[in-house]
Amino acid sequence: MDRLFAVCGGLAAMFLAGICVLVLAQVIGRLMGVAIPSADEFAGYCLSASSFLALGYAYRNSSHIRVTLLIDRLSTRHRRAVEACCVAGGCAVSFYITANTAEMIYYSVTFGDLTQGLVPIPLWIPQSGMLIGVSVLALAFVVDAVRMLRGLDPVYLTNAAAGEVNSSPERL
Repeated sequence: MDRLFAVCGGLAAMFLAGICVLVLAQVIGRLMGVAIPSADEFAGYCLSASSFLALGYAYRNSSHIRVTLLIDRLSTRHRRAVEACCVAGGCAVSFYITANTAEMIYYSVTFGDLTQGLVPIPLWIPQSGMLIGVSVLALAFVVDAVRMLRGLDPVYLTNAAAGEVNSSPERL
C-alpha cells in the first residue's frame, strides 16, 4: 500500500514539474514570438492531476492541515472516538466524490466529450487524474478505518508522532 501512495505522490510531483515546463515554454515562446497552443489548458490539467494525486500521499504522511485545538484537550478515549468519526467521515466523503467522479468520466466517455482548447483531447483523460486521486484517498481512509477497528492508531497519527520525534531539538 505504501508503494501505491508513494507512486501517486511521485506522479503528483511530475505533474507539478509539467506545469513548470509549460509555463517556462510559454514565457520563452512569447519572447521568441512563438505561441504554444493550449499550454494554459494543459497546465490546468496538470494542476488538477497533481492536486488530486497528492491527496492520498499527503494524508498518509500527515501533510494535510489538521486543527487540533479541541481534540488535543480530550481524554484518550474521547479523542479516539473523535478520530474514528473523522476517519469515517473522510471515508464517506471520499467515496461520494469517487462515485460522482466515476459517473462524470462515464458520461464524458459515453458522449465523447472533448476539451474546449485549441488542441481537443477526450475529456476523460484529464478527468482520470482526479478519479485516481480520490480513489487512492478513499483507500487510505479505508486502511485507517480497518486499523482503528483493530485497535491501532490511524497511519496519519503514527506518522505525525514519528515526525515529531524526528524534528525534536535534540535531533537537529
